[in-house]
Amino acid sequence: MWIFSWVCAQNVEHTWAPAGELLPMCQRCTGFYAGAAIALFLMFLFRPQVDSRYRWIHTILVLAMAPFGFHLVSHGPIIRTLSGVWFGFGVVGLLWLFPGEKFFTGKSSTAMAKHLHVNLGLSSFILLPAFARWGGGVAAEILPWLALLGLVAIAGLTLTNSALFLSWFFNSLIRRLGCQTT
Repeated sequence: MWIFSWVCAQNVEHTWAPAGELLPMCQRCTGFYAGAAIALFLMFLFRPQVDSRYRWIHTILVLAMAPFGFHLVSHGPIIRTLSGVWFGFGVVGLLWLFPGEKFFTGKSSTAMAKHLHVNLGLSSFILLPAFARWGGGVAAEILPWLALLGLVAIAGLTLTNSALFLSWFFNSLIRRLGCQTT
């Protein structure tokens, strides 16, 4: 509960309680963090090619959260969790851009791997909210750990992106200063 209190409002009215046990995060954060963990697992497993289509899909997933996050659309627990899942996929997909290009450029996905990646991603959009709702004691045990993995994944991707940006910034600064002094 304490860890998620830093990143979630923990509104009891919007929190899953599988088997009567309240999760340490709200329904949307359950979707967001657990979805982020699943998304990163799929990124490592399939290492999708980062192209303009990839960028558009993940940007749309992030932007699609706006009507739900700003409460412009009436929604219940399933939609709160679902919108969290697709937001988690979008955020991880966009945070994957630079590390994915830097460290995983050599491997390109086959058509079958691309379809499997998409189908597993779409399946998790349905299965994760269903698991939170009807998973009982198993969900009460697994979802907090999965969400914690997602929180760590987002933090790790953010730190990796920050390190890559700082490396790029200082290398370009050194090149510019080196060019001016010669």
